[in-house]
Amino acid sequence: MVPAKTRHEALVIVMSVTVVAGMAIAVLLLLLWREHSAVIAQGAGMNVAVAVCPPFMLVYIARDMDDTTLSQLIIGGAVVIGNGSLYAGLAMFVMWMTSRVWPRRGAQ
Repeated sequence: MVPAKTRHEALVIVMSVTVVAGMAIAVLLLLLWREHSAVIAQGAGMNVAVAVCPPFMLVYIARDMDDTTLSQLIIGGAVVIGNGSLYAGLAMFVMWMTSRVWPRRGAQ
């Protein structure tokens, strides 16, 4: 039987890695949008960006708003935090499903 401490440590590690991965993907997409906006802001580039980072849709929605630094900071922060939370929630769901589908060793 696996001790509870080990299970919780695995949960914390998986959640930490997925939050950081989600945030890194969002930051990468935002940097690509700032440098190559014509490629990623419309067409297939936008579809791929939204498939990988659904909160990136805020960039498409708010592109016609004013381009102040504060508005870009708020939109960028919302995309980064939203994608990190989305990835963590997905990882938590996968861990919960695997704990329900596959029984623990020694539990009979």
